[in-house]
Amino acid sequence: MMKIDNLKKRPEIPIGGASVAAAAAFALLTSRTSKPRTILGDLKLRSRIPGYGRRSKKAAVQFGYLGKEWSALSAAGLAGAKLLREQRRAGAAAVAAATLGAIGASHLFDAVLPQKTPPPGRKAPADPHFPSGHALHSTAVLTIGAWVLSREGMLSGKAAATGAGVLAFALGFDRLVQDRHWTSDVVAGWLAAISIAGLAATGYEVATRERRASRPSRGPRRKSARKS
Repeated sequence: MMKIDNLKKRPEIPIGGASVAAAAAFALLTSRTSKPRTILGDLKLRSRIPGYGRRSKKAAVQFGYLGKEWSALSAAGLAGAKLLREQRRAGAAAVAAATLGAIGASHLFDAVLPQKTPPPGRKAPADPHFPSGHALHSTAVLTIGAWVLSREGMLSGKAAATGAGVLAFALGFDRLVQDRHWTSDVVAGWLAAISIAGLAATGYEVATRERRASRPSRGPRRKSARKS
């Protein structure tokens, strides 16, 4: 087994492993979405999730806009612009790759994956979406953004991970409370996002490691001779 110190030096290895694991879990869940057990599980979970009250529903609608495609592109654009200003091109490329990959995958999944009738709250039975685009877009952007910005020293690692995790969970759970998606839709969106963001983060780590290794190493500074 590879030692922990080696994994710290090459974080792309565990990140890549997490990406593959998330992709495998997504594939497994996708293969079971049309099975009776999964459908019954979605129905049971739906009955246990409370809805918004009248006062909080308006605020929830505004909050849900953060999971839209244009919100994800806007957030990624701001982060990418900041990284480019700081000459962090590999980080900007990773953010762009994860964001565009998540949006492209969302449209691809809608076209090629088996779809089931959405919950009644969607009020569009002929317009199903598996996995949840809100969960997929937002989680991919938040995950890669938190990773890159923390690795570049622009944000605290713990603060970035906590903030991104809480917001990604809240945006996905909001789809359940508003009855816009089944639980399996949201979980699949999270898994796909982790896989895509993990792949982008793996490429980022490889690119930055090679860039650092290509820099000429500076020898130790010589101490100036003391004046007699």
